[in-house]
Amino acid sequence: MKTALLILLAVAICFTVYAASDSRNGVWTAELNTDGSALQVTLFRGNHDSERGLGRGMNNVMGFELSLGSLTGLTAADIKSTAANVQFSMSRPAGKISFEGRFSDGNGAGNFKFAPSDAFVREMATLGYTGFKDDELLVFATTDFTPQTVRDLRALGYQPTQKEIIEAAIFRIDANAIRELARLGYPNLTFRELVNFRVGNVNAAFVNGMRELGYTDISAHKLANLAILGVTPAYVRELRAAGLKDLSAHEAEQLRIGNITPAKITEYKRLGYTLDAHELSEFGIQGVTPKTIEELNAMGYGHLTAHQLVEMRIFGVTPDYIRKVEANGYKGVPVEKLIKLRMSGADELMTGGK
Repeated sequence: MKTALLILLAVAICFTVYAASDSRNGVWTAELNTDGSALQVTLFRGNHDSERGLGRGMNNVMGFELSLGSLTGLTAADIKSTAANVQFSMSRPAGKISFEGRFSDGNGAGNFKFAPSDAFVREMATLGYTGFKDDELLVFATTDFTPQTVRDLRALGYQPTQKEIIEAAIFRIDANAIRELARLGYPNLTFRELVNFRVGNVNAAFVNGMRELGYTDISAHKLANLAILGVTPAYVRELRAAGLKDLSAHEAEQLRIGNITPAKITEYKRLGYTLDAHELSEFGIQGVTPKTIEELNAMGYGHLTAHQLVEMRIFGVTPDYIRKVEANGYKGVPVEKLIKLRMSGADELMTGGK
């Protein structure tokens, strides 16, 4: 509690100063990671760039990891102290970030100042990239992006635009990452495919894990989609343990879109529904939840087929809707008639348009 109050106080003080600062200043918070080797840092900036039309989001809040070895003027003892005032900095090719503030028991907060590197800006200009805004240069600094990365990408046949250069920094797309993906069987990826792979965290462990499960011939586009949706080797193994064997990539994808988990499969079985992959994905996507089935059972609509339950959700025949029909004196209307009434619009006469 003491630590939380200290951090909240520090943030409040920082934001008071921050409100009047320019676009290169802001507020930081940090937390020591579990193994004590790095800080999880978040930078908060004002709306200066938003006023210039850049919008909100990444421009104002930025999270990243910093190894303790990359910081000057900060020790592990300072971070773990019960109360330590600190001043430290991080220097990268794109610029220097200077921090000041306070740490308590592994958590810290304070103000930061960013000084872009003129040498970095000039070198990027020789490569054809000019007019970077402060928030973009800050991205380059926090990701340790260098002009050499551009040269390496070009040597591999890529001609990244200025927007793509920023994406390369954010998603840490460099020659080593591209070569690793080529070794895994994905050569000659487009830049967009590279970004999607990084968004989905497609790495050697992911590719090899999927191949071990039998997914050996998946296109780059499909593999990225699976990863982004969360169809991981671990997820597929969980589904197999729940009884879904020999799933195709498409079936696994649809199950994930429907948020089908082993726990839900168990609940459906408890309620009398042993479903195949297609039925489960339909239940998930249409919102046929165990709670919905239990409500319908309690209202006298038990023993419905999987197809009926899905149709009811598609046409809006929900427990609430049935209660409205019953409130108008129509008890025990069969499911097929409820669906037809809903489809025809005649139900408005029964419910008074409610």
